[in-house]
Amino acid sequence: MDFDFAFMFEAFLAALHYLPTTLLLGFLPLVFGSIIGLGIALIRHYKIPILSVLFKWFVTIFKAIPVVLILLVSYLVFSDSVDKIADSLSWSIRFSDLDRRWIAIFALTLYATSGLSEIFRGALASIPKGQIDAAYSIGLTNMQVLRRVMIPQVIPLALPLLNNTLISLIKASSLVSMVSVVDILNGALIEANVNYRYLEAYIAVSLIYWAVCAAIEAVTAGYGKYANKSRRRQFA
Repeated sequence: MDFDFAFMFEAFLAALHYLPTTLLLGFLPLVFGSIIGLGIALIRHYKIPILSVLFKWFVTIFKAIPVVLILLVSYLVFSDSVDKIADSLSWSIRFSDLDRRWIAIFALTLYATSGLSEIFRGALASIPKGQIDAAYSIGLTNMQVLRRVMIPQVIPLALPLLNNTLISLIKASSLVSMVSVVDILNGALIEANVNYRYLEAYIAVSLIYWAVCAAIEAVTAGYGKYANKSRRRQFA
């Protein structure tokens, strides 16, 4: 079979048109999942009664569920409940008016939250207890210790794993066609449906995924070097 480089370029451009959607489906779940995941990690770190046990089961369950299943169940729940809730509240909105990307973002946030909470919990546990005891000894409150001592250390400690999570979300976004969202993969496949040159489409999409993931890795590595230099200057 001859390889059509011209069509690969066409598929590449078609996929590139949906790159903002793919980036949106990667970064927003990371942001939302980080906020929720950090809250869950803090609850479990401080062993808050009832809530810590509840969120422990939440993390355990969602870590075991495939992302494709979370997407499909989220779609079914939204399709079944949005119209009923709108009717009960006398809203004019309908499920057909809902941007399907938000369903995908909701599902990917659930998928990311469980893993991110474990990342932050590990980062919190790695902070030396002596630092926290020293902060309490000079009269800092719990919130001040959290804001001034713990949180500033959690992000740098968790950064490599946050990078991996973002890349996983970018790749997981290729499944969002199941909830009627077009991303870079499905944008290229739509072009390939005309002449069945799927190999060219897949290679074009692979190049985009590689470029995006390489850029994320480069930015993370650059920030890591900058943070290390700043830390060394502080202790010099």
